[in-house]
Amino acid sequence: MKGHLTVFSLIAMFITTLFIQPVQASGWELLGEKQVSRRTEADTIFVGAREGLFRKIQFKVRGADVDFKRAIIHYRNGQTREIAMKGLVRKNNSTRQIDLPGKTRAIEKVSFWYQTQGKGRAQATVLLWGKEA
Repeated sequence: MKGHLTVFSLIAMFITTLFIQPVQASGWELLGEKQVSRRTEADTIFVGAREGLFRKIQFKVRGADVDFKRAIIHYRNGQTREIAMKGLVRKNNSTRQIDLPGKTRAIEKVSFWYQTQGKGRAQATVLLWGKEA
């Protein structure tokens, strides 16, 4: 059983690498991720003390489909921006690229509202990507 689990883990890491490498090569940086629950309707991804300013963000979804409702970007300078995000994102897909108008700014955190879709025990993970200025 442990052998099967190890093989499964290696395959999962390989598949994740396939999805992440093309994004990183195009100037996108993983800002954070959150495993989302069917019981919760809102979550926050804390970006942390990253250096760099961003002009676009994008959410990617793994594990199960996620129906996004809205998001609020909290900038380090205290300003916020609300984004309407009505739409279902299927697992292993992403939202549209969301432009951050005005001057590029450092992101402190991004809060988002959603409903997780799917059957069984599949749990979704939401990844937040930022495109550097």
